[in-house]
Amino acid sequence: MMIFAISFTFFLTLSSSYASVQDFCVADYTAPQGPAGYSCKIPANVTVDDFVYTGLGVAANTSNINNVGITPAFSAQFPGLNGLGLSLVRADFAVGGVGPIHVHRGASELILVVEGTIIAGFIDSNNKHRLHSLTTAQIKKLKGLLGGTN
Repeated sequence: MMIFAISFTFFLTLSSSYASVQDFCVADYTAPQGPAGYSCKIPANVTVDDFVYTGLGVAANTSNINNVGITPAFSAQFPGLNGLGLSLVRADFAVGGVGPIHVHRGASELILVVEGTIIAGFIDSNNKHRLHSLTTAQIKKLKGLLGGTN
């Protein structure tokens, strides 16, 4: 009886974990998009280029009211991110540029300053402002009701 219980538990673990975990789900832009995102490419059609994104190498246009340019690297641009719950943007700020207060529901934001200085912060659920001046090579995690940069 003990062998049956161990075998059954082992089988249950294998069958349930295999169904919920896969190596990757590269976005298939030719298939219809559903509420959970893009469908997965057939693994045989996946290439190494699906896991590389080169679109963040050029500064974005900052000639707008906020003096900030955004270059996204979401699953719509970077198929290897599909299904991972990850997003990345390059934000280029001109002098006096502002990232307006905004919300990422159920997500956190990391800011890495590559060059220069910015003030970044958020407002927490107790209405407390959490501001910090960041300089080159510093990272700040933002998680709160509202966040922004300038």
